[in-house]
Amino acid sequence: MGLKPRIKSSQVRIRTDQIAPTMATKLTNVASAPSATHHSKTAKIQAERLRALARAGRLDRDDLRNAAKGLPVRSRAVQVATRLGAFAGALVLDAAQKPSGNVLDVDVALDDVEDAEGVSGDVAREMRAQVEGAARRGQDPNRRKYRAKDAYRARQLLNLLVELGPAFVKVGQALSSRPDLVPPAYIDALSRLQDRMPSFPHEVAMQVVEEDLGRKVEDVFVDMPRRPIAAASLGQVYKAKLRSNGHTVAVKVQRPGMAESIAMDMYLVREAAAWIDENLEKVGGIVLEQQLAPLVEEFAARLFGELDYEQEADNAEKFEKLYGTLPRIRVPKVYRECLSTRVLVTEWINGSKLTDKKAMEARSLSVVDFVDVGIECTLRQLLDHGYFHADPHPGNLLAMSTGELCYLDFGVMSSAPENARYAIIAHVVHLVNRDYQAMAKDYYDLEFLDPSVDTSPLVPALANFFDSGVIDMGVDQLNFKALVDGLGEIFFQYPFRVPPYWALVLRSLTVLEGLAIYSDPEYKLLAKAYPYMAQRLLTDPEPTLRRSLEELVVKDGRFDVDRFEGLIENSKKSQSYDTEGFWLFLEWFLSPEGHRVREAFSKELAILLDDASYANTRNMVRNALKLILPAEEVESAVDSYLKLRKQESDKADQFARLFESAAEILVPNTTGTFSGTLNPENFLKFVQNSISTEQRKRLQMLAEHSDALNELAASISIEVITRFVARVTKLGLQVSEPTTGKARKK
Repeated sequence: MGLKPRIKSSQVRIRTDQIAPTMATKLTNVASAPSATHHSKTAKIQAERLRALARAGRLDRDDLRNAAKGLPVRSRAVQVATRLGAFAGALVLDAAQKPSGNVLDVDVALDDVEDAEGVSGDVAREMRAQVEGAARRGQDPNRRKYRAKDAYRARQLLNLLVELGPAFVKVGQALSSRPDLVPPAYIDALSRLQDRMPSFPHEVAMQVVEEDLGRKVEDVFVDMPRRPIAAASLGQVYKAKLRSNGHTVAVKVQRPGMAESIAMDMYLVREAAAWIDENLEKVGGIVLEQQLAPLVEEFAARLFGELDYEQEADNAEKFEKLYGTLPRIRVPKVYRECLSTRVLVTEWINGSKLTDKKAMEARSLSVVDFVDVGIECTLRQLLDHGYFHADPHPGNLLAMSTGELCYLDFGVMSSAPENARYAIIAHVVHLVNRDYQAMAKDYYDLEFLDPSVDTSPLVPALANFFDSGVIDMGVDQLNFKALVDGLGEIFFQYPFRVPPYWALVLRSLTVLEGLAIYSDPEYKLLAKAYPYMAQRLLTDPEPTLRRSLEELVVKDGRFDVDRFEGLIENSKKSQSYDTEGFWLFLEWFLSPEGHRVREAFSKELAILLDDASYANTRNMVRNALKLILPAEEVESAVDSYLKLRKQESDKADQFARLFESAAEILVPNTTGTFSGTLNPENFLKFVQNSISTEQRKRLQMLAEHSDALNELAASISIEVITRFVARVTKLGLQVSEPTTGKARKK
C-alpha cells in the first residue's frame, strides 16, 4: 500500500441534485418508525444503558439504533438528510469542476465562476478577484479560485451545524482538529464553533436535581439562584452553597432529554457517514482513506461519556491525583454526596478567564505567564502519564490570584499510548536534525500510518515544507499553528489516520497558543515547550529517549557541544527541573549504554585540551625557532605554522560554558564562575571548592563503581598525544621545507 492523493476522479456519475433525496431515503429506511408514546422512564433506562456502553469506548450501529428506537427519527432524518445532502451535492460538484492539474487558462477559470452552483454574488465576485489576481502574478488561477470557494463552503457548513443542534456542533468541533479528514479552510472555520446555548427553565433544572439526588433542593443547597451563571449545549451551571457545611459550590445540571436527542442525532450521523463511505466514490470519484462510520462510533461514545457526570467526577479526581501536585496547578474538589449521572457539584473557584483582559489586568495577572504554566502541564499530561484534559478551551481554564491555573470540566479526557509518548519526543529530535526520512518513519510509531504504507513519497513532501524557510530560525521560533496548518495540508494529501488522542492534543496546544498570542503576538509555543522536552531528554532513563538523546548530540561521530549546552540551559527553564535527573544522566553516561556519547565526548574534549595547551606549545616552538632562524623571522614563522584557528578558540569557549552549566547543576548554590586555563586540574579544583561534602561523596561513589572514567581518561590521553604528535610532525615538515629548498638551489 502506498501513499496516494485523495481525489481519484473528477467525473460525476449521478446528478448532484439527487444526493439529498437519495440520502434521505437511506436514512428514513433504516430509521425505526416512531412509537405512539415515549415515556421518560424508558428514556432514562436507555440513557443509562448508553452511558454504560460509552465507558467501553465505542458505540456501534446496533447500539445507536437500539437507543433511537421509539424516538421520532423519521422526521428528523428528513431534516438532516435534506440539509446534509444538499451540502454534499455542492461539494461533489466542486470536486467535479476542479482540474486534475494546473490550468492557466484564465477565461476557463472565469467561466467556471459564472457557472458555479450555490454561490452568492459576493462570493462569485471574490472568486473572480482571486482568479484575476493570481493570473497577474503568474499563479494558477484555479487554485486561488477554489481556495475562495472552499472558504465559502466551510462557512456554509459552520452555519449548517449550528442550525442542526448540539450533537452536530460537537461533531464540528471534533472535525476542527482532524486535518487528515478536512481541508485547511474547514479547519479554520470549524475552530470558531462555540458551545453556547440559551439556558433552559429553572424549574426544569431543579426538577432534575431533586429526581437525581432524591431530596428537595432547599435541603441540599442554600441561596440557589434562579438564573445559571453559564449555559452550554449539554447543561448549565449555578453558584450556590451547601447547607451541610456552607461551602460555595458550582452545581452543574444536565439539560433534560439530551441523551435521547444525541442518541437520535448520532444514529443519523452514523448512517449518513456510512452512506458517504459507500457512495462518495460512485458519486464524485472522491476516495476517503479512512472510513467515516467507525470514527462516528468512536466519537459517539466520547459524547455520551460527557453526559455521564459520575464519570466526569472520576476523571476530575484522577486528574487531581496525577497532576494536582504540579507547581501552580489546581483542580476543584468533587462533592460525591451530591453526585449523579446528571448532577455534578464541585468546589467553587474564584478566578478569571484568560480571555477576560480587564479582569486579568485588574488582578495584575499575565495571560502569557498562565499559558506557560498550561503548556508545561499539557506536556506533562501527554508525556508523563499519557492521561490528559482534552478540552482546555478558554472557559475551562481559570487564572487565580494565588498564581494557580485551575482546570475545569473533565467531561472530555483522552489517553496516549506509551510508545507514542516517546515517539513524540523522537519526532522533535528528528525535526531538529532535519532527518525527514526518520520523521516519516516516526508516523508508524505515532500510529498515523499503517506499517504497510511506503513512506518514501512522504520524505520530499516533508523536506519541501520544512526547508522552505519554516525552520531556518530554529524549531523554537516556529509558530505552532502555522506548523499544524502546514502539516495538515500534507496529512490531507496522503493516507494519514490521525489518532483521536493526537487530534485532541493538537487542539489543546493550539488553543493555548491562541490565548497567548491574543496577549503577545510574538509568542512562540514551541519555544516554551522545548525546556520540558530538553529536561526529559537529559534525565529520563527510558531507553527510547536515551537513543533520541544520542541522535541529538552525536552526529557523524562528533559530539555537538552547542546542542548539549542548549539542552542543559533549556532544561533549567523547565518548571519540573530537578538536579536529581542530571545525576541519573551521569550514571547513564558512565554506563555501557552511554559508550557512544562518551566516546564522541572524549574526542571533542581531547581537541579542547590540545587547543588549551596551544599557548605552551607556541612558546616552545618560538624558543626552538630562535636557534635556527634570524630574530626578525621568528614571529612570522610562529604565526605561519601555529596560528590559532578561530574555531579552536570558539571550542574552548563552548566547553568553558558547558563546564560552568554542568557545575551549576551539580552545585546549585555556587555563585562563582570558571576562570583560568581550561584543563582538568583547574576544573576539578573549581568543582571541589564549590560542592558540598555530600555531593563530593556522591561523585566519588559514582567514580568508584564505574570503569568508564578510566576508559574516558585513557581515550582522552591517546587522542591528545595523537594530535600532539601530528602537530609536531606537521611542524617539522613545514620548518624543514625552506631549508631543503635553499639547499637544492645551491
